Amino acid sequence: MKKCDLVMKGGITSGIVYPGAVCELAKEYEFASIGGTSAGAIAAAITAAAELRRQNGSDAGFEELAKLPGWLAENSRLLSLFQPDEETAPIFDVVVTWIETRGTTFAKARATLAALARNFNRYGGMVLAIGALFAILGAFGAWPVVFFIALASAVGFVIASAIEAIAAIVRVLPRHGFGLCSGMGSNALTQWLDVKISDVAGLDRPLTFGDLAQHGVNLEMMTTNLTHGRPYRLPLESKQFLFSEREMRGLFPKRVVDWMIEHSARVVAIDDDTLYALPKKEHLPVVVATRMSLSFPLLLSAVPLWSVDFGASPIGGHERCWFSDGGITSNFPVHFFDKPLPRWPTFAFNLAERTPRYHKVGQTTYVPRSNHAGIQEWWSPFDTLFGFLGAIVNTMQNWRDNMLLHLPGQRDRIAHVLLAPDEGGIHLTMDRDTILSVAARGAEAASTLRAHFGATPPANVTLTWSNHKWVRFLAFMPALEEALESWSAAFPDRTAPPSFEDLLTGAAALPSYKVSAPQRASMHAASLAFIQHIQQNFGSRPFRRPPKRPKPEPELRPMPQE
Repeated sequence: MKKCDLVMKGGITSGIVYPGAVCELAKEYEFASIGGTSAGAIAAAITAAAELRRQNGSDAGFEELAKLPGWLAENSRLLSLFQPDEETAPIFDVVVTWIETRGTTFAKARATLAALARNFNRYGGMVLAIGALFAILGAFGAWPVVFFIALASAVGFVIASAIEAIAAIVRVLPRHGFGLCSGMGSNALTQWLDVKISDVAGLDRPLTFGDLAQHGVNLEMMTTNLTHGRPYRLPLESKQFLFSEREMRGLFPKRVVDWMIEHSARVVAIDDDTLYALPKKEHLPVVVATRMSLSFPLLLSAVPLWSVDFGASPIGGHERCWFSDGGITSNFPVHFFDKPLPRWPTFAFNLAERTPRYHKVGQTTYVPRSNHAGIQEWWSPFDTLFGFLGAIVNTMQNWRDNMLLHLPGQRDRIAHVLLAPDEGGIHLTMDRDTILSVAARGAEAASTLRAHFGATPPANVTLTWSNHKWVRFLAFMPALEEALESWSAAFPDRTAPPSFEDLLTGAAALPSYKVSAPQRASMHAASLAFIQHIQQNFGSRPFRRPPKRPKPEPELRPMPQE
């Protein structure tokens, strides 16, 4: 069976497209590396579990995965995975009512106001009581006065209820990890996910990244450390993070937390709690990383880990780091598993809005067919203030991912699943037919990728596996050639001494990271040989000379590890 890598975009309920896509690709490919963000992380975790089971000789995991959309479509199970805590339930009811009410703007406003009145009526009740008193007194006067008092009371009730709701949000959410739902509860999201991952993998304990690595399955996800203001790739390589037993028990099932404590190497007492070192990645449960990736802001509680803040004092002190949704910084990590010259394809699934401006009526997926297809920008026009503010947030969140979508050797491996405004996303109450329709598009998109990259691609398709490799070669080599030319020119240059060569020959002292004299001599000899090779083989610029090259051109530049 052929190999492939797989990357899936975040999108909350839009993730129901992935089971069909994964199962379609699994007919022809085994998954070497799987990655995703948010809802894509859920799909990645379950896909990795199914691949592990297949490596152990059974396709039962993929059979379980194929049943998932149908299971979610029954009896509002999608909504039941998101269970608010008792204190956050009133806010959750208002938010869900506002999101899910269909019809006119008036109908939406009326339903939301009813939810406000149902859940936040303490201040509003006081306003109505005062209004009723004035109305009684006004009844002895003119009826217009009574009408005005009644109208003012109704408006005051709405304003007071809104103020009470806002006050509750500000007061309550920080106590619940800045989220309406913890993920815990009877068959709630985290508990369901823990059981589902283990069942698909065929295990009776939490699946770990070490279990996957032993069978050649690589799983990676993205999370966002809001305290540090940067993304982190999961599983964490850093040894700096610890977890609180009390906090973890509020976010994960008992067996998961017990496993983490059992495989923790360090214990720190703090106040009335105990901090444990985060287990090494081979012992880290997959469900923990998945939950860290899918903490959708305000809907799901952020996951707290602890670290030492040496900026707080010379000796440092333990401070909480809040990990939220990976989609905040990289909702579509299409760069995962990417190599300059790939040995096998890395397929990626993007979740895009279906708009009449760009797509045919009834079109549900889009996969480029030719070298010039997919290079156009994805436009999101707006003409309102809220549209402007939404575009700012979207750009801050997705600009890096969006730029990668257009690169040659990238866009041909990406399938775009098209969703209407009322499909996927934060819509937790989609009906059965909608869920099954959205789920079917994943299989459709994956089938198209299989056809394009298969042994006998359709006659009208240029973007085949052979073309993909050729385009990647033509796109990468000019950038490499330019970098090598720059390197060979900079190595002996003494414009601003010392030169790099001086550091290796001993003409200049090494300022740090000392190496032995034999090591320096070896580095120098290798560098000279490298320069000679560059001058002999790249002096004529063979890769930048061809007049036709894939556009836009990429560049090589250093980036820190996430």
